[in-house]
Amino acid sequence: MAKTDIAEAFKNVPIHPSDFELLGFSFQNKFYFDKTLPFGLSFSCNLFERFSKALHWVMENYFQTAGCVHALDDFLFMGPPSTNKCSKALFGFISLCNDIGVPIKHEKTVEPVTRITFIVIEIDSVKFELRLPQDKITKIPDSLKRVQNKRKVTLQELQSLIGLLNFACSVVIPGRTFLRRLIDLTRGIQKPHHFRRLNSKARADIQAWLIFIKHFNGKALILEDKWYTSSHLNLHTDASNIGFGGTFQTQWFYGSWNYEWTDLHITVKELFPIVLALELYSYIIENNCIEFFLDNMAVVHIINKQTSKDPVIMKLVRRLVITALKHNILFKATHIPVTTNIASDKLSRLQIKEFRDRFTNISTEMLLKRPCQ
Repeated sequence: MAKTDIAEAFKNVPIHPSDFELLGFSFQNKFYFDKTLPFGLSFSCNLFERFSKALHWVMENYFQTAGCVHALDDFLFMGPPSTNKCSKALFGFISLCNDIGVPIKHEKTVEPVTRITFIVIEIDSVKFELRLPQDKITKIPDSLKRVQNKRKVTLQELQSLIGLLNFACSVVIPGRTFLRRLIDLTRGIQKPHHFRRLNSKARADIQAWLIFIKHFNGKALILEDKWYTSSHLNLHTDASNIGFGGTFQTQWFYGSWNYEWTDLHITVKELFPIVLALELYSYIIENNCIEFFLDNMAVVHIINKQTSKDPVIMKLVRRLVITALKHNILFKATHIPVTTNIASDKLSRLQIKEFRDRFTNISTEMLLKRPCQ
């Protein structure tokens, strides 16, 4: 990996002379105005990002640079080990910038290494890890507790917390689920000092972050771009009106509903064994991308959206995502016909003898047998 920065970022983008009058002021009979994109202008970032994207496009299409990433004026280059592709991409970019008159911060240029810091995040290609700086890890719980203890918060406080959590999500990708309702609170507020009342949904998400961050050491493995399906793992769950069940490889579990769960909607009952399965087997499937095959379309939608208006379902969704956060698991769901989910279907109907007779390769001991609490 290698990186470099464009020097004086915004100052590389000229302003058309017809717009000079919009970016200046007069003082003591003299006129002062910007001839390049000024810092502090709300639209400057957007315009400069277009310029950066153009440079990125040239690198990919004319220099055939596959491993290029950029964030405004910061450019990161990657290449396979024991090759010169990373070095070639870096110096190709520097050469391109020299040719078109774009200055480079040579003091911030880093030639190919296996551990590099890019936008404050440390990337280790040997250990395959992403790491947050320690000061950010310390700041996150403090900021969460400060907001949690208030009935109302200002837009500025909300945006500051969201920005901090969004930064953490660059390492902890599943955490984005617990940002949505906080972001929703900022809508409709115009001034930084205006207040917004914290609702129960936002408080629940803040609490979920606090639960996770308590055990987070700032490190996460870089996930492969490969999804392991339920079929690959033999990870299947199901529920009926009398019970629930699931299988994972040669292990299995089942249970019956207690009276408090008997009258709940089947969607809630179908979601429960999925949450339970992830909690039971997360230590085995951690640091992976998992695709659940499910026979309930409503549950598929809830898992993929990771949200619901039903408060009971949202409690289960939060448990699911907190487990995913702790074990660095990405997940999604795909619908399958009920007939292909036979093993867990029999467990959910408490047809244990039929299950054992049909599936002889499973363990002789169940992992769990208890009513739902």
